[in-house]
Amino acid sequence: MATENPNTPEAWGAASRGYATIAPTFMERYADAIVERLDLDASHSVLEVAAGTGALTLSLAARAGSVLATDFAPQMLEVLRERVDASGHDNVTLAVMDGQALTVDDGSFDRAASSFGLMLFPERARGFSELRRALRPGGRVAVSGWAGPEKLEVFAIFMGAMQRAFPDLPPPSSPPPLFSLADTDQFAAELEAAGFADVAVDEVERVLVLDGADALWSMLTVGAPPMQVMFDRIGHAGRDRLKASLYEAVEARWGDGPIRLANTATVGHGTAA
Repeated sequence: MATENPNTPEAWGAASRGYATIAPTFMERYADAIVERLDLDASHSVLEVAAGTGALTLSLAARAGSVLATDFAPQMLEVLRERVDASGHDNVTLAVMDGQALTVDDGSFDRAASSFGLMLFPERARGFSELRRALRPGGRVAVSGWAGPEKLEVFAIFMGAMQRAFPDLPPPSSPPPLFSLADTDQFAAELEAAGFADVAVDEVERVLVLDGADALWSMLTVGAPPMQVMFDRIGHAGRDRLKASLYEAVEARWGDGPIRLANTATVGHGTAA
């Protein structure tokens, strides 16, 4: 069911099955960048926040000694449990937790990570502080976000189609939370304010290749609750108009060939001081 605040456990839980089809296509391709910056080995315990359906979890499990994967939506973790069981990893524990108020002991993990999660937190500073609290001194953190609308071609082509389909629709009053970690200097400052040292923020580009407009439309429409809020706003007829606009844009740019979209993430990392 749609809600005006899409970032709730209920909204994300309801979207969990659809979201699980997006993660392997889109977000898992950045997992290696996060794992690399954590400098993981089998001696490490890892806390994952906002794990969702596991865009990062299985990559962590393949390298770490143990992983506690948390999310505020129980249905997300139900899907993740299925994926973990199918993978054969026996070192992953799942727990329902709000990343802004984790129920873990201070200094109880060697590593902490979040893949495209903290960018959506209404109190992001608390999220960063909780990651720091959970880490032992010297432990490492890595968090990813998106590098801005001009560097996220999936978003750019969608918004271009939206603007052509609805030229009179007023733009959002503020940038989407999706891009709250786009500014690398601000991202680094937030990590430092939470108590991390040796902080760096890198940009990591990956190219997404899709078969055609059907695959792109499906990926954009099956998962994220913020999209459902937008679709409710424009209604069924508006959805059809938007789809036609997107397909026209794909045809004009790629014809019958595969779609290639460059998308850049920001990956912030540091050490618990």
